[in-house]
Formats: sequence, structure tokens, C-alpha cells
Amino acid sequence: MSDPIVPGPSPLHTMIRNELSEIRANWVGFFVLGVVLIVLGSLLIGVPWVGTLAAVWMLSVLLILSGITQFVAAFWVRRWSGFFLALLSGVLYAVVGVLIVDHPTETAEFLTLIIAAFLVVGGVFRITVALTLRFEAWGWTLAGGVLATLLGLLIWRQWPGASLWVIGLFVGLEVLFTGWTWVMLAMLLRRLPKAN
Repeated sequence: MSDPIVPGPSPLHTMIRNELSEIRANWVGFFVLGVVLIVLGSLLIGVPWVGTLAAVWMLSVLLILSGITQFVAAFWVRRWSGFFLALLSGVLYAVVGVLIVDHPTETAEFLTLIIAAFLVVGGVFRITVALTLRFEAWGWTLAGGVLATLLGLLIWRQWPGASLWVIGLFVGLEVLFTGWTWVMLAMLLRRLPKAN
């Protein structure tokens, strides 16, 4: 009677094991990155107007760079029928970027109003879906919709004063939670057994 053939590890299993081994060796770097992001996020939450102005400034830089890129790219394809449209788009992007640099407070007010509107509309939509469809765990969707709607209304009621803290607070929370994600990943990687 012949011995049964025991299959070896699959190529995918080997690749995953090698990847985990590689990133496990760098868990300290992930941990440090997480701690830096947690500190930065906490600072942004503590001083949210700095995050608001940084976000508005970054938006203006991205628009100006996009405008310059489209403007230059339009001349690469001069014979294309969409040349003037590409040229106009590039100019428009750059002009809007410059306007944002010149009027950061007004831009923050406008963006804050858009955030409030998205929260209210999205929250009402989630509430409606949850109450109409009553799917499994619909209560969580309902609660999320109510929370989003109340947050949107709160921001709208405090607008334009809220524009100095809303964007910075949201950016700070995002950075803070991203930092905690990296720290948790680092702790998980540290506990992984070493590959043989």
C-alpha cells in the first residue's frame, strides 16, 4: 500500500506567509507611525482651526497643480478637438485654486455648509431606508441616520461660526483613528509567531 501524498503549502499560502514575515519585522515602524498620527490627530482636535486652514490650503494647492497639469497637457494634443475644453478646464481649476488661497475663510464656510447638507441628506436617507425596509440590524442604520442628521443640523445652526472648527475636527478625528489603526496593526504583528 502506497503512502498518501501530503500536498505542500500552496503558492498563495507561501506568499502570504512571506508578506506577514516581512511586515512583522517592521512592526516598530508601524507603531511609531501610529503614535505620531495619534499625537497629530489630538493636536488637530484640540486646535481645529489649524486643521481647517490646512485642509483648505491643501485643496487650493491640489486645484492649482491640477489646473497647471491640464493646461500643459492641452498643448501636447493641440490638434485634438477637445483642446480648448482642456485648456479652459486647466485655467478654471487654477483660478479656483487661487481664489481659495485668497479667501480661505469663505471657502471653509462654503465647505462646512456642504458637509452639513451631506450629513442631513445622508442621515434622512438612512432613517428612511431603515424604517421602510426593516432589514436585519436596521436599528444601527436608524441610529446612524439620526446621529448624522442631528450632527448636520447642529453644524448648520452654528454656521458660519462652525466653519472654523468642523473641518479641522473631522480631519483630526480621521488622523486620530488612522493612528490607532496603525498602533493596533503593530501590536497584532508583534504577536505573530516568527516564520520558520
